[in-house]
Amino acid sequence: MERRLFAVRAATQLDRDNREEIIDAVCDMYDRVCETNGIGVPDMVSIMFTMTSDLRTTNPATALRSRDERFAVPLFCMQEPDVDNMLARTIRLIIHYYAPGHHVPKAVYLHGATRLRPDLSR
Repeated sequence: MERRLFAVRAATQLDRDNREEIIDAVCDMYDRVCETNGIGVPDMVSIMFTMTSDLRTTNPATALRSRDERFAVPLFCMQEPDVDNMLARTIRLIIHYYAPGHHVPKAVYLHGATRLRPDLSR
């Protein structure tokens, strides 16, 4: 079976800037993306996160590593550019992974982030 490289994205919006809420939201978003797309750690190449500047208590990479310090996938986190009318308290991720060639990535948008891509939100 031929495998190829894919990328899938996700986003979530938080109610407030709180370390525990960020950890819970990041882990939930990650779990849902993996479950929805059938992705396992051995399939992953890297995970990139962005977050809005109003989230300051912890970064998403640290949040995901809080579950397993030895998490084997490279993680990278950066701040979203400040843009007028952007969605506040938002964390986004993109996972690069290998899957069978016929696979179709399914994006996951949670909570208020469904407004970002209503066409991809379920």
